[in-house]
Amino acid sequence: MSTFATALYAVSAPVLDIPFITVVQVLLALVAVGAFVLVFKPLLIGIVRALVLVVRPKLSREQRLARELATRA
Repeated sequence: MSTFATALYAVSAPVLDIPFITVVQVLLALVAVGAFVLVFKPLLIGIVRALVLVVRPKLSREQRLARELATRA
């Protein structure tokens, strides 16, 4: 047996011990999470934008004008 085949067997042997049903369950869970993200993407984007506004609120018009005038001077 070649060195590559031996190394491949040594790496894949622990993977082969995983039951098939476990692999199927993990794949189904990943598909379910992906579908959830696709369906609720607009809602999730809105939640992220709201959290950003909580952490870093927008400046008022007066504050923006004052900042602009300060940078010009």
